[in-house]
This record gives sequence, structure tokens and C-alpha cells, in this order.
Amino acid sequence: MYESYYRFVKSPFRLVADPSMLFVSESAREGLTRLEYAVRDGKGIVVMTGEVGTGKTTLVNRCLDEARGDVRTAYLFNPSLSGAQLLRALADELHCQVQGESKLELTRALYDDLLRHRQAGRRTVLFVDEAQVLSPEALEELRLLTNLETRHEKLLHIVLVAQPELLALLESHSLRQLRQRVELFIHLGPLTREETGQYIAHRLNMANPGRPVAFTSEAALVIHRLTRGVPRDINKICDASLLIAFVEETGTVTTKHVREAMRTVDAREMGLRLRGTRPSGPWQRLWVGAGAVVGIGAVVFAAYMGTRPARSNVGRSPSLAGIASAASAEQPTPQTMQPSTQEMQPAASAKILVHLASYQERREAEDFARSLKLPPGRRLYLQSALSHGREWTRVLVGDFTDAAEAGEFARDGLAKRDYAYAQAVRVPANGLEIWESP
Repeated sequence: MYESYYRFVKSPFRLVADPSMLFVSESAREGLTRLEYAVRDGKGIVVMTGEVGTGKTTLVNRCLDEARGDVRTAYLFNPSLSGAQLLRALADELHCQVQGESKLELTRALYDDLLRHRQAGRRTVLFVDEAQVLSPEALEELRLLTNLETRHEKLLHIVLVAQPELLALLESHSLRQLRQRVELFIHLGPLTREETGQYIAHRLNMANPGRPVAFTSEAALVIHRLTRGVPRDINKICDASLLIAFVEETGTVTTKHVREAMRTVDAREMGLRLRGTRPSGPWQRLWVGAGAVVGIGAVVFAAYMGTRPARSNVGRSPSLAGIASAASAEQPTPQTMQPSTQEMQPAASAKILVHLASYQERREAEDFARSLKLPPGRRLYLQSALSHGREWTRVLVGDFTDAAEAGEFARDGLAKRDYAYAQAVRVPANGLEIWESP
């Protein structure tokens, strides 16, 4: 609706992986440079990871569009295939003539095709999107494809594009051979606060509006806080904000438009990210007011209960009186003004940690934990978890005061190559085992 009002040539925030709209952030620039290096240098397997919505597919599409004449590309976007189906899909993508349907015939035809093109001076690069859902059989088939080589170089170069879960899979014992063949890791991170504003301006400019339109710097800051710099989420909230601004017939998108748009775009998810902001709508104010009334009532009730003799609660479930007494215990009494350490600490229902690796064998998890050198003040945890029908032992590091601190630790570890995988997570405290090297 708003496209015609602002006279856009194309929709600026459509949720498609359009390479012509690519904003080259610092992370994207590094990713493109490493991909070009991998292709030019003939790397066998490259792994590119990034969280959902960070622009991995858009980056791949840019690489496909800008591939030189001496580079032949293939792109598989539906990797939920068996090993034989993956070979068939690759042969179809490369327009390879195959006489039969057996694995042997497919592999032989692919080898002849790859060798012929390499002798003609062309490299072949396979991009596999959503690689984190590849079956173990398909991953093993990809590893075997890297055996197609001459005495001097690989005939097929593979780029696995995936969410960070793939890194945890690669750390498993059964895939250690594939992990050893990965020659380069690339991680695509979210946009910084400054890049978020630049990204919004870039998308608007690429849409070539015929009428002036812009987001204020304050609006861009709120959008960054809401989305944590994830481009897909930025697109969704910018699209909704523009629609609200269009209704008001204004070319300036402000924080008011963004906050109204927030309620139409995954409000439950994004509303949690705006901690510390004042409620803008009547329903939000109503809930805050109700919360204040409940809080005042709890304090009054606690004061009243404090004048009554204590009663035993052995064998009984916590009552409202018990909860109110616990709440009043958090306030220092005039006599002491020195609450105990136990009273000052929040309930340990969950911990904010950084997930470093997962192993099917606990012994391997312990070996990995033993090899780590952590900065002072950090401790390691082991946790048993069920994933994809298998039991894994996770290795985590903590403790962190909030998600921002954990995320910074993970990014720093990845940048310094201290870890192949690092992801901030919130983990229930029960089930965690503090690990100390024997």
C-alpha cells in the first residue's frame, strides 16, 4: 500500500533474499572476502554459519550472481535428502548426463563432468543452504564427494551454509572425518547499532523513493534494540512502521511509529526486548498499573502478616502468606540493615551461559572441557540433553550476568578463533553439572 504513496521502485523491506539489496556490513564484507579466497584458493569444504535471518542466503545469492566465467556454481536449497537423492540433485543442477541411477553411476558421471570442466579452466562450487538439517548420510556423501580430485587439487568445492547448530553436529565423534576436512569457517553476525541505521537508509535508497522518506536516528536505535541487529526482523518492523507512517501521510518515521508497529510484528517476542522503556498504549499502562496495585497490596499484606505469630509450614505447599513473607524478607530491616548473602541473590531458576560444544560420548565432552583455557572467574558446566532423538553431553561456560555479556564473550571467542562454535543460551539450573578437571 505505501509503495505507491512514497513512489518506491521496489518494496524496500520485502522478506526475500534479493542480492541487489544487499547491505555490506563489516561481517558481510569479511564473509564475501573469505568466500572469494576459498574459491580462488580451491578450498575443499567451507562452513558459513549465522543465526536465523542474518542474511546468509542473500550473501550466497550475491556470490552466485557475481561468479566469474571461470567458476561454475550449483545451489541446493532443499538438503533434506538421502545420500543418493543428494547426488541426483547435484547432477541435475550441473546438467550432468547420467546413464543410470545407482550411486556408482552417479559418482562416475559427476567425476567425469567435474574433470572435464576443470581441464577447460573452470572450478565447480556447490552451495548447500540450510545444511544444519542434512542427515548424517547426506553429510557423509558430501565428504566422499571431496574425494573427487586430481593429484594436485579438488574437483568440487563445497560451501555449507547453515545455522550454528551445524557446528555442534560437526563436533560429534561420528562426523570427525568431515570436521577434519573443513578448511575455513565463516560466521555472519548481526548488525551493530550504527550499521542498523545505515542498513535502513541503504534499503530506502535502493528502493529509490520519489517522495522524501526517512527513519529518525532515535527510531533506528529502538529498532536495533528490538531486533538485536537481525536484518530479517529489521525488515519486518520497518515495513510495519512505514505502513503506519503512510496512514498518517508523513515521510518521517519516528519512535512512535516503531512502537505501534511493534505490536503488529511478533509483539510477544519483541516486547521482551524493550526492557526499561515506558509503555505507550492504554493496555500496557493498564497492566503496569495493575502490577503496581498488586505490589502495594503485597507490601501491606506482608506488614500485616509480620505482626502475627509464625506458623509451621512443614509438609504444606507455599501459601500466599509464605510468598508475602518471602517478599518482605528481601527488604532490609531497620534493626540490621545488612541482609544476608542468601537474601541478596535471585532464585537460581536459570543461568545465562555460552554453549561451546555437544558430544554423544561423555568422555569426549570431558576431553574437550579439559583442553579449554578459560579466563578468570569463569566455570565450565556439563549438561545431558536429548536432541534429534539422541542423547548429547553439552559443554557450557558461565556464569554471565545477562545475555549481552554472554553474547560479547561468544563473539570475542569466535573472533579470536578460541572456539569453533559459541552461542549464548539460557539454561535451567537444575540438570547442570559443574565440571572441574581432575
